[in-house]
Amino acid sequence: MYWQYKSKTTPTSIEELKRLLLAERQIKTAAEIETFFHPVHPDQYSLESVGLSSSAMKRAVERIHQAAHQKETVVIFGDYDVDGVCATAILWEALRAVGVVAQPFLPHREKHGYGLTARSLKALLAEHSPDLVITVDNGIVAHDAFVELKKRGIFTILTDHHSPEMIEAAPHYPEADIIVQSTQLSGSGVAWFLARELSPLATQPSLDLMSLATIADQMPLLGINRSFVVHGMAALKKTNRIGLHALMTTAGVNPVELTTETINYVLAPRINAMGRLKHSLDALRLVCTTSAERAAALVEELNSTNTTRQELTSDMIEHALQQAAQWTDQNIIIVADTRYHEGVIGLLASKLVETYGKPTIAIAIGETLIKASARSIPGVNITELIRMVKDDLLEVGGHPMAAGFAALPEKLASIQSRLEKLAKAKLTAEMLTPTLEVECALTVELVSLETAELVQELAPFGKANLEPIFALPVMKVVSSEAVGKAGSHLKLNLTFNTVNGPQFLTALGWSKGELAKTVAAGAHVRLAGTLCLNSWKNKQSLQTVIKDVVIIAE
Repeated sequence: MYWQYKSKTTPTSIEELKRLLLAERQIKTAAEIETFFHPVHPDQYSLESVGLSSSAMKRAVERIHQAAHQKETVVIFGDYDVDGVCATAILWEALRAVGVVAQPFLPHREKHGYGLTARSLKALLAEHSPDLVITVDNGIVAHDAFVELKKRGIFTILTDHHSPEMIEAAPHYPEADIIVQSTQLSGSGVAWFLARELSPLATQPSLDLMSLATIADQMPLLGINRSFVVHGMAALKKTNRIGLHALMTTAGVNPVELTTETINYVLAPRINAMGRLKHSLDALRLVCTTSAERAAALVEELNSTNTTRQELTSDMIEHALQQAAQWTDQNIIIVADTRYHEGVIGLLASKLVETYGKPTIAIAIGETLIKASARSIPGVNITELIRMVKDDLLEVGGHPMAAGFAALPEKLASIQSRLEKLAKAKLTAEMLTPTLEVECALTVELVSLETAELVQELAPFGKANLEPIFALPVMKVVSSEAVGKAGSHLKLNLTFNTVNGPQFLTALGWSKGELAKTVAAGAHVRLAGTLCLNSWKNKQSLQTVIKDVVIIAE
C-alpha cells in the first residue's frame, strides 16, 4: 500500500502539529479556527451560506402556508435510508406545527425502486389524492414523474441535495413548481432549513435527527455539517424521542458515549435495514412515536431485520468474492447473480471495494429487472461513468462515490461489456493503486497522550475531517497475537526509545489477525495508524489503531 503524505513536514511540537492538522483541513484564520472548535448553532447560518435560494425558499414557505389555510392534502415523498427517513420526519413535524397534517410516503425498494419512479408515483396516487407533493432527499433526476404530476395539476416542491443531470455541461432540472436544492447539505439538511423557515421553534427538537442523517449520509463534517453534528449529537445524547432511547438501549449504546462511529456502525445500520429488506415506514414510525410500547415493538422489528441483513450480507460476500476473482485483470469489478438481494448489494459492493481497491458494481438479477448498486474509490466518479451507458438503463442516480441503476435483464451483458471498456479507457494504474492518506510523520516525542488529546479536539470525525492517520517511527514488537472471534484481529505490544527512556504502545489492527503470522515478536515495524486514549479503571493509556504495517528489514 502506498502512503500518501498530506504534509512532508514532520512537526516537532504539539503546537506545530495542531497548526498543520488545521491547515490540512483548510482552517487557517482565527475566525475559521474559532468556528471549527466552537461551531455556531445551525440557526446562525443564512440560506445563501449553505447554497440555498432564498427566493425559492420563500415561495415554498408561502405555498405550504397556503396549503395549511386551504386544508389541502399534502404528501411528503421521502427515501428509505437514514437520511430520507430523518428528512421525512423533520418536515412532517414542522408541517404539523403550522397546521398541515401531511401524509408520508416512503418508497419500497423492491416494489418501487429508488426515488420518484413511475412505479412509486403510481402507488402514491393510488394511496392519496394530493394537492401538494413535497419530495425530500430525492427528486432531482425524476423528470418523467414531475411532468406527470404537472399534467395532473398537482403542485410540487422538490427538495433534494443530489446533483441534477448535466446536458451539454448545463444542469438539467425537473419541471417541479419550486426547487429547493443544495449539495452542501444532506437531504435532511435541506428539509431542516425549510422547516426552520416554516417554524423556527419546530426545528429545535429535530437536531437529534440531523446528527443521525448528516453522519450516516457521509456529509463533509466542516462548516454547517459540523455544526449540525456537534449540536445535533448534544441533542441526541439527551433526546426525548422514546424510539431513539429504545433503539440505543437495545443496541447497548450509552447515549453519553455516542460518537460518529457509534452512529455509523450501530444505529444507522438498524435504521437502514428496514429500507433494505422490508419497509422503512417502521423506521419512520420509530423516530416519531410517543408510545413506549410501540417503540419497543418497532425496535424489536429493526433489530431482527438487521440480523437477517447481516446473515444475508455474509452469504453474498462469500459468493461474490469467488466471482470477483475473475475480474482481477479489469479496472472495475462487476458481480451479478439471481441470489443477490437488492437490499444489501450496496454493502456487498462496499466490501469488494475494500478488498480489491477498485470501483465495484453489485447487481441483483430479477425476472423483469436488474438492480445495481455501485461504490467507488477516491478520484473515480462512478455516477458519471455509469451515465455513459444510460441508453442501456431505465434509471440511474447517485453521488461520485456511490450510485445505483436499474435495467432490463437482457441489457446486462451490454452494460458489463461497455463499463469494462470505459473503465479500461478512463481509469489509470495510478488511480487504482491502493493509497493510504497519512497526515504526516511523527517524532517519537509526539507519540504521546498529549497528541491523542489533540486528536480528540478535532472530533467529530467524518468525511473532510477524517480521524488523523500518522506515520509512526520505527518500533520493536514485544508481542504479537491474533485476538477476538476466530482470531480475526491483530494485537501488538510495541516499544520505542525516547529521551525519557523506553516507552510502550499497544496497537490494534481490526480484521488484520492474519498478520500475526508474519509480524513476530522481535521484528522492527513502522505503522500508519490513529492515536487514541484507552481508559481503564480511571487510568488512561496511549493506543494506536493500525491502518497499515511495514516490516523493516534489519
